Amino acid sequence: MSEKVPCLYCQTENTIEQDVGGRSAPTQVCHHCGMALPKAHPSSRRYKTKVFLWAFVFITLFCFIMVIYLPR
Repeated sequence: MSEKVPCLYCQTENTIEQDVGGRSAPTQVCHHCGMALPKAHPSSRRYKTKVFLWAFVFITLFCFIMVIYLPR
């Protein structure tokens, strides 16, 4: 499985190859500038999904608590 991630330094798209376990290889470098790519990139689909899931859970819990707590 592969994912395209932009480099933090030169903003070129790089393809990150992942193994079956979902982990990327530890020595991923940019093909254009040669700098190391981060393990958790802010533009990656996995990071955005994780952030959305946690935000959704906390907003749902807050709304549920407010429905119970606030007087009717």
